[in-house]
Amino acid sequence: MFYDKKMFLVEDDLKINFEGRSIKFNSPIYKNINCYFMPLLEFADQTGGEINIKESKIEIKFKEKSSISIDYCIDDYKFTIIDNVLYISLFDMCKILSIRSKWDYIRSTISLYWDKSNYKNCKNVYGRVALIRFEDITAGGRYLDSDNLEKLRVVADYMFLAGIPFHIAWIPRFVDPQNGIDNDISKDYSMPNANFLFTMEYLLNRNGVIGLHGYTHQYGDEVSAVGTEFNEGRNNDEKSIRRRVEAAINTAKRLELPVKFFETPHYAATAFQQSIFEQYFDIIYEPFVGAWGERIVKSPRNYTTLYIPTPLGYVEEKDGIDKMIDRINNLDETTLASLFYHPYIDFEYITLKSGVNRYPMSNYLENSPLHQIVKALCYKGCNFTKITDLNLGSKKEEFKELFYSFFNLHKYFKLR
Repeated sequence: MFYDKKMFLVEDDLKINFEGRSIKFNSPIYKNINCYFMPLLEFADQTGGEINIKESKIEIKFKEKSSISIDYCIDDYKFTIIDNVLYISLFDMCKILSIRSKWDYIRSTISLYWDKSNYKNCKNVYGRVALIRFEDITAGGRYLDSDNLEKLRVVADYMFLAGIPFHIAWIPRFVDPQNGIDNDISKDYSMPNANFLFTMEYLLNRNGVIGLHGYTHQYGDEVSAVGTEFNEGRNNDEKSIRRRVEAAINTAKRLELPVKFFETPHYAATAFQQSIFEQYFDIIYEPFVGAWGERIVKSPRNYTTLYIPTPLGYVEEKDGIDKMIDRINNLDETTLASLFYHPYIDFEYITLKSGVNRYPMSNYLENSPLHQIVKALCYKGCNFTKITDLNLGSKKEEFKELFYSFFNLHKYFKLR
């Protein structure tokens, strides 16, 4: 598609390497906030490729590679023309040409390589539904570190190769008042922020589904991913709720990241707060207040919004993996096989290495907690699914889910 947002010159002397040698562009590199744009024809010319353009159709050929045909007016890639030069976003260029990236903040360098991996998505279509969500992903702390973002992409590769769709609970704005940090990647440019956005697009391309995990996941002087944003005493009036939800949605829109669900930090929302969330989302990835059960609930307020619980809970650091495996092993047939996981726990099980011309390689140990969880759920006969692909089935099944909602609500209020 033709990208018509305002572009800015990259002013921090960003350098691009390919297969170990420097690429010297005659045309400048541009950015739209944290999305880099490269002159496509120059890149192809300097890397041994040929490009033929006829009207809006582009054919790209490299030696020993299949030719690639795209239409920049139709295909879902970010193209733009600046001073009669055709540009494409860095992520889309890497996606189209199967290129890996290595980011070096100190040297302001992005090193690109032909991807030597053979990614074949293996999808299991049988078995009971299983859901997994990667929690507290945000442009702050450990998730701005270049090596950690590369490890997060390694985790995504593993999930893709195993045929496992996953969900990303993204905190759009990282705030740490004590240290004077307030980072909104839709407004604040930096190379680490650009790497974070690149990684989010990478996760999407590896069968990830992004959702909003609050707006800042904090309150007052608290730090994002630690604090509580919504509860009985915080952001509890309609105006405050809408302001924060809409700010989160607008951040995603500016970055063109499609968000499919909402999740309250620490599941602390009240029934009233959830009733407002429902007006924006068809999926709330948390238990329905008043029906803290083990199954999916359809809202009795709008008969549309699905509330998806995580009965299996989460792994409390790596030491909690045995408890998680026990819960999976003892999972009964009526309980939804749903959990959330903090992917940084697996980072110590991933070793980043360099090959020829510093080609980025990795070794991911198969005894990692995430590997153990996947194996346990597969052994249980589970089929990992996207929440956007859930199908409650027939009208009869929908009635059963709705009845379940009312039954639990009745039980909840009776007990109170």
